Amino acid sequence: MSAFQSALSSARFNRYLMWFSGLVLAAGVAFLVIKLVPSNDKTSIKPDKGFVPRLPAKSQPLTNARGAQIKSYEELDPEVRTTIRTFLATAVARKHLDQSWDVIAPSMKQGYTFKSWSHAKALPVVPYPIADVDTTQYYLDYASTKEILLEVGVSAPAKAKMRPTAFQLGLVPRGQGVQKHWLVNYWMPRWTPPIPEN
Repeated sequence: MSAFQSALSSARFNRYLMWFSGLVLAAGVAFLVIKLVPSNDKTSIKPDKGFVPRLPAKSQPLTNARGAQIKSYEELDPEVRTTIRTFLATAVARKHLDQSWDVIAPSMKQGYTFKSWSHAKALPVVPYPIADVDTTQYYLDYASTKEILLEVGVSAPAKAKMRPTAFQLGLVPRGQGVQKHWLVNYWMPRWTPPIPEN
């Protein structure tokens, strides 16, 4: 008897062959069911009548009133810096929450009314007891016509016994022309857990 014939007559080989055949059969049945059974979904995959596809507007570097590209936090418009400081002193510090309503983008306030936001115990904003907004450090990651992203270094009062932390803060524009203003839509710590030794 050859090695090939002995392999074919082995119980182990026949078990593997049976399992493999079963898997092939199951895959074939699943394929046929997916292809032959009609779907209940009547949603059309055709675009609406009159639909004209358009690419989103390309973002450009953010410039100041004189047309110079903004490259640092200090070069941001005073209104943008006021928005950032208000956000930190209210929503992040959990003080005077009613004053934070106007500086936060709708995406962060989803599901809240002004009243529920003003008296909320839990908000979609990571809290931090900022010692002093005036001593907060800011580093501009980038500023475009679509988004501003900053790194914000905050520290807590000594009695809080918390280490200084870096956060990322994002802003998006709202409105057009003279009505255009920037609102906070992102606030997350930059902290990453330490890698365990071992």
